[in-house]
Formats: sequence, structure tokens, C-alpha cells
Amino acid sequence: MTTMTTTRHERHYFFNTLAILLKAVEKERTTVDLRNEASVYGTVEHVDAFMNIVMRDCIFTDPRGDSYSYAMFFVHARNIRFVHIPPKMRYGPARLRHRLDDF
Repeated sequence: MTTMTTTRHERHYFFNTLAILLKAVEKERTTVDLRNEASVYGTVEHVDAFMNIVMRDCIFTDPRGDSYSYAMFFVHARNIRFVHIPPKMRYGPARLRHRLDDF
């Protein structure tokens, strides 16, 4: 994934919303539940300040229960209902600081 430049506005928005918690889930496998009762399970590749998520090696499960495999999958922030935080994840200032070094 290429490195993206961020504006001042985007950085402010990122650090003053819950998007910072999603940043800590980057490079982890998790499930994202969508508003239409679908879900996506895969590795979180990138999260931006507006909570848009890019995932890789995903399995998309539609509301009927049918599953489809995708190499890359983009989830628009407005479609997110819930992001499952992996149980092994520990959050603290040091972990978040480490994850935010490249932002």
C-alpha cells in the first residue's frame, strides 16, 4: 500500500474521533459488520481519518449467508456498523503511539 499524505484537517479529525482505535487494529485480522447485515472478515490494511477501511485477503458474507473471497476490499465509513476488536489486542498509549508513527 502506498503512503498517503494527510492534511492538517484530516490529522485533527483522526486524533479527535474514534478512528484512532481503528488505527490500532491495522495489520490484524478482524470482522467488520456492515449496516446491511453483511460482514467482512480479513486483515485490516489501512484506516484513514474518516474511518474508511481497506482490507486484504477477505471473506465477504452477504445478508443471505453466501460467502465470497476478495484479495482487497474497501469499506466506506458510512457502511460500518461495528468493528470487532480482537481479544488479544491490548490498548495503551505506547501501542497507539507505535501504530501512529507512520501517520
